[in-house]
Amino acid sequence: MPWQLVPEKPMNVVVVGGSLSGLIYGLMIKRLGHNVHILERTTTDTRASQAAGMGAGPWGTEYMKIYDRYVEPYSFLCAGSQTLDRAGHVKRTSKWPLNLTGWDVLYFRLRANFDGLKSEYCPEPPKPLNSEGKAFYDLGKRATSTVYSDGLVTVQFDDIIQGGCASIDAHLVVIADGSTSMIRAELISNLRPSYSGYVAWRGTVPEREVTESTRQMFDTRFNLFVMKKSHVVGYAMPGENGNLSRGQRVFNYVWYNNCPEGSSEYVENMTDTDGHFHINTLPIGKMRPETWANLKSKARKVQNPPFLELIEKTAKPFISTVRDCSSPRATFYDGKLLLVGEALTLYRPHSGISFNQSALNCLKLQKVLQGEKSLKAWEDEALKTQEIARTKSMVLGEYYQSGVLSYNFLSSALQFVVAMVLSRWAKFWDLA
Repeated sequence: MPWQLVPEKPMNVVVVGGSLSGLIYGLMIKRLGHNVHILERTTTDTRASQAAGMGAGPWGTEYMKIYDRYVEPYSFLCAGSQTLDRAGHVKRTSKWPLNLTGWDVLYFRLRANFDGLKSEYCPEPPKPLNSEGKAFYDLGKRATSTVYSDGLVTVQFDDIIQGGCASIDAHLVVIADGSTSMIRAELISNLRPSYSGYVAWRGTVPEREVTESTRQMFDTRFNLFVMKKSHVVGYAMPGENGNLSRGQRVFNYVWYNNCPEGSSEYVENMTDTDGHFHINTLPIGKMRPETWANLKSKARKVQNPPFLELIEKTAKPFISTVRDCSSPRATFYDGKLLLVGEALTLYRPHSGISFNQSALNCLKLQKVLQGEKSLKAWEDEALKTQEIARTKSMVLGEYYQSGVLSYNFLSSALQFVVAMVLSRWAKFWDLA
């Protein structure tokens, strides 16, 4: 694999998928002096926030320190977590410092650094360094297949905007188009995301619209309320255009509800106002009024006052199914094609580690491209760490949704223990 050492000439690299993982890898590779072409299936640079608050995590924070050249802050510090009771009082607290941000904030920040996109989030992007490679963010391109020949990978794609199809050759291809990746399905035909048995109701409310008591509850801490086989979490996240100021932020919540696949409730929840059924996410603004009314009715019976206020004041809720998926491989075509992000592993959202995990694997891949680590070592480490993180997220979810004596929890816990043991045994074996 010739690119395991420092290449003599800049590589032409294609990244399939221009969301956070694709941008993380694209920016890193570009900064190493290689030319990066991102194929993104959406047709516009403007992205909705997806009401997605998130933590940067230690490795995500480290990545941003290295690669983010925009001067304004993108996150704020959360002091820790607190568990609330049915009355909305604090039962216990824990110190758990975390940099909180939002999907949209990171997206526009990474775009500003990658290809200089101007936005309300980053009106004056940093100028490219002389040592950087070229960057191209190509909208409306849906990758459909790949072919490997003579040391090059050909990526074939549909042009959604102009029509027709085309292809592009690359020395290295990074697949970052998510858990429903068409390229991964081509490479591993029998791998599909599996439904966990529960869904995540999501919404945001502007900080200025809530009562003072609720504002104080969500101001600086991550909040958790546990119900019978259900739980809800909530925390502050940046407001419009990434505004971090108090009073301008939004409060974000995720309420997990068990919902058997194929049940009438499941079908109703995932069917939008146009009658279309969605497998993964019902988009913001497309929820049927009667569906939302049913959930609010349920919330009045089981939620505590702070979370109930957020739910009642949510203008545009949406819902996602919680699914599991993990690839047994990360490299293909003699190491010329890599799976990363959710194309490699889909984590349950409880541990909030997707961005952090992508950043960790990206920083390790940087060492491969600089000749400091072998590709095999990168793949081994990526698979081990993702399996530990994936099974841990399953344990957290099943603990709250199923209970400690349930088959789902015990099965997840066993998988987590096995992943930990195998990882430690592998380290011992490497040292032996």
